[in-house]
Amino acid sequence: MVRIVVPAVWTPLGRTHFEGTSGPLDEVIGDFATRHPQFARRLLDADGKPFRYLNICLDDDMIPRHQRADATVGPDTVVTIISPMAGG
Repeated sequence: MVRIVVPAVWTPLGRTHFEGTSGPLDEVIGDFATRHPQFARRLLDADGKPFRYLNICLDDDMIPRHQRADATVGPDTVVTIISPMAGG
């Protein structure tokens, strides 16, 4: 079972872990946004593609933005979405 973990600040009810599907990373994120539309505006651009500025990890490995198109989510993977932060 694929687990998708979103930032706690995105969820007013405190639920951060969701079940997902395996497959190409962009499709997994798109499918998740379709099944949980409350997250779509935080995950997908106007063309339905995942925002490039999101940080995404598969298990414990951060996937570089330039490698996301080739990344595949396996059946027992944890997909962690980390929202970008600004600071100074």
